[in-house]
Amino acid sequence: MIVFLKILAIIFALLFLVKFKVDLGIVLALDSVLTAVLFGMPIGNFFRQAGSAAVAPETLNLIGIVILVLYLGHFLHAGGHFKEMVAALKNYIRDARLILAIPSAFIGLLPMMGGAMMGAPIVEEAAQRWKLSPAWKTFLNYWFRHIWEYSWPMYVNLIMAATIAGIPIVKVCLSQLPFTVIAVAVGLAVLFRHVPYERNEQASRPKAKDVVRTFVSIWPIFLTIILIFVFRIPMLWALAAACVLSAFFVSMPVRERWAVVKKSLSLRIVLLTAAVMVFKRILETSGALDAVMTIVSPTGISGIVLLFAAPFTIGLLTGVNQAFAGIAFPLLVPIIGKENPDMVLFLFAYVSGFAGVLLSPAHLCLVLTADYFKADLRDVYKILIAPVSVVFGAALLALVIFRLL
Repeated sequence: MIVFLKILAIIFALLFLVKFKVDLGIVLALDSVLTAVLFGMPIGNFFRQAGSAAVAPETLNLIGIVILVLYLGHFLHAGGHFKEMVAALKNYIRDARLILAIPSAFIGLLPMMGGAMMGAPIVEEAAQRWKLSPAWKTFLNYWFRHIWEYSWPMYVNLIMAATIAGIPIVKVCLSQLPFTVIAVAVGLAVLFRHVPYERNEQASRPKAKDVVRTFVSIWPIFLTIILIFVFRIPMLWALAAACVLSAFFVSMPVRERWAVVKKSLSLRIVLLTAAVMVFKRILETSGALDAVMTIVSPTGISGIVLLFAAPFTIGLLTGVNQAFAGIAFPLLVPIIGKENPDMVLFLFAYVSGFAGVLLSPAHLCLVLTADYFKADLRDVYKILIAPVSVVFGAALLALVIFRLL
């Protein structure tokens, strides 16, 4: 019970500070201190771990990726590429509302932390005709960016969870593909319910030149995808190559180029990214996450509860996909099964963890997108909670029908 109360204190402290619009970097720093205090972490070890996490290769790599993503997004926006993409889509998409979803979904095929930032300028451009609120623009960009994470085999968290459970990645992707379909359906239902239908009068039968124009307008993004997936180039270097080539081939006044660079080199974003990684490290090294695993005994109904509680809590606390997969799933293997893994139990645990990630105020995509649109996270949550609950409810229903009845 004491461990449970400590975890609740960490969660509520984080949510409380976010509610009062305290900068998330400061919130995560304060919550890191609170975690260390509650779990008796020596002060010297706290500073060692925090300092180590702040300058760790994975943190610096992530900061580099976020900066380059911001740069590429700002550069393409300043160069009119996103306007070009939206204009091309308008030529063959009859329902104008789909232009709010399709670009973010395309970009979602590129797995990267903070990747939703690539789609934000496109949604901004497409949403002008409806005068959508910042919260709605944040939700649409954020939701459709993440529809693939249940079944796209390039996501590290999916690969990690499948490897830990000893299940072939192809089997995992095929079994969880319906949840990508559900996520798409839920997102479109919310979109169509809130945004009034407007027929795109200029749309006609798809023409090859318009389809090509759609892809060419954001060619640096597709170049990045090709470099990562086909040539297996690390994400940081693939993004760097795309940024350099786009700067070389796209004409833009020097003043505008410098403005893009200054906008991308945000000290606040750098500190926020580092704070996320420090918070994750303190959770791991203070014993907080280990304590979460000991709250529930992994047998019987308690095991089912653990399938939800462990990945969801870790996902909610860290906002990092790899965290819930890498930390929770090793403990869940005895429940899921070692010799013959149970796909229903695996699916339920995975969807639970990803639900926590989607709702986490420490999730970089959510934080960065909300910051881009100047949206209040409270307003975003009012929209987000229902769709996340529907997808999780589908996983819970599958568990009840196939394992508990």
